[in-house]
Amino acid sequence: MSPKSGLMYSFAAIAAVSIIAQADEAAAASSHVVRAGDTLWSISQQHNVSLANLKAFNNLNSDRLAIGQTLKLNGNAPTTVKPAATSGTGTVTTAALNMRLAAGTWHDVLVTIPKGQALTPIQTSGAWTKVSYGGKTGWVHNGYLTASSVKPATPTPIKPAAPAPSSDATVTTADLNMRVAAGTWHDVLVTIPKGQALKPIQTSGAWTKVSYGGKTGWVHNGYLTNSSVKPTTPSTPTKPAAPQEQSINQSYVTTANLNVRQGPGIGYALVTSIPNGTTVKATKQSGTWVYVTYNGKSGYVSTGYLKQTTTAPSAPVTPNAGDGGAGNASFDYVVNTPSLNVRTSASTNSAIIGRVTAGQTLRIVQTSNGWHQIYIGNTTGFVSASYVKAVPKGSAVSPAPGTSEAGIAAIAVAKKYVGTPYIWASSNPANGGFDCSGLIYYAFNQAGYSVPRTNVATYWSGSYFGTQLSKTFVPKAGDLVFFENTYTAGPSHMGIMINADTFIHAGTYGLGYNTISKEPYWKSRVIGYKRP
Repeated sequence: MSPKSGLMYSFAAIAAVSIIAQADEAAAASSHVVRAGDTLWSISQQHNVSLANLKAFNNLNSDRLAIGQTLKLNGNAPTTVKPAATSGTGTVTTAALNMRLAAGTWHDVLVTIPKGQALTPIQTSGAWTKVSYGGKTGWVHNGYLTASSVKPATPTPIKPAAPAPSSDATVTTADLNMRVAAGTWHDVLVTIPKGQALKPIQTSGAWTKVSYGGKTGWVHNGYLTNSSVKPTTPSTPTKPAAPQEQSINQSYVTTANLNVRQGPGIGYALVTSIPNGTTVKATKQSGTWVYVTYNGKSGYVSTGYLKQTTTAPSAPVTPNAGDGGAGNASFDYVVNTPSLNVRTSASTNSAIIGRVTAGQTLRIVQTSNGWHQIYIGNTTGFVSASYVKAVPKGSAVSPAPGTSEAGIAAIAVAKKYVGTPYIWASSNPANGGFDCSGLIYYAFNQAGYSVPRTNVATYWSGSYFGTQLSKTFVPKAGDLVFFENTYTAGPSHMGIMINADTFIHAGTYGLGYNTISKEPYWKSRVIGYKRP
């Protein structure tokens, strides 16, 4: 006989079908569920039922059986195919047991139910039982269930892996993903329900390591709050009080491109983004979030992406004699490069806390090993002496008339990104590139010239960067050039002049240079200049 299915076999050919099963099904007195290797003869011998009666009870006309088929062992209907009774008698898991989407080991696992968990059967089908656990409903294998008179309504077992009561427990304020490691790009292990009490194992920046449901992973602090409530009583801490806000006065440097939000948590709306390596001053702290202002916009940022810099001193640092430069009353010290980083210590590996620009006279505290310690704001920092020149006292002058100091510094910033692609509406290299007005916004703000983010037409018609200068004006390095009728009518493109004829800009083919006199396209579209 050649059965059509690999799951069927006959008494005449006792060739057992070999399969992998998760566990044996618990036997019942009135029925038998067919397993791999079973035959009518072996079943009749096992349960002391004649072969003829076994076939009669089940209306069988042949010896063919199917794995998972339920056979009656007497004239009564088997109970395993009926929905489970709801009298309060339940089952208890004998091991950590996977609950699956449907009856079969090939279906997805919804959740793992701990050993010793009391459950109420909803329905049984073959070797599988339908149950509910942790707000989910699915199927578990009967091989890991045992009958129990324990009522599953008891609240204690429905809290998997609850930590011991502790005064330093924390409570989830929303359904919260637990991840393999600290970071939203890591895989989710399990979602922890809102109001679940957890005990912190370790904290790293904005993330906390916890255990839940037999798993250990990391959750974001933005959805945790401290609680003295015992973990078995989740009702009270479901609406925890917000962390107390306190006033601070601390400077930080961002260690990544960092989102600024309206409130202290990742659930609040975005205000703006701060580039990596930017120095910000925090005035308030709420839990793991601090309140900062950047480019005229204020909001909260996570301290997990901030590095603390030297705290502003309560009293000015006493300078050496002369105040103009390292104890020498005969010299002034002037920045001799478009833009020079000010750092927290005398090392290029230390954090950047600000910048000084070409022609700026520095107030130096002391000089040592090729570094000047200078005043910057209400604190001090360090600059490389290689980019500072000493000139006779009182002879330091501003850049030559007609030269834009801010523009020259902005050119130095723009040159760092030559070759990056054109990215529409981008004003940050973190996005992979810039559009033309985005480059102007970024370069000038990085050079210390505060300007809002807007479009070409507004930069041209507004008061930003000074007054409009006609296209017959002879520009110098640092001046802005404006073009019209490029991709749209009216003022629509801009760049920074690096001399009287060549400009740097973010164009269709990326950030680079073009020469006006040699390229008719640009020459015919110049509408004028501005000098910042």
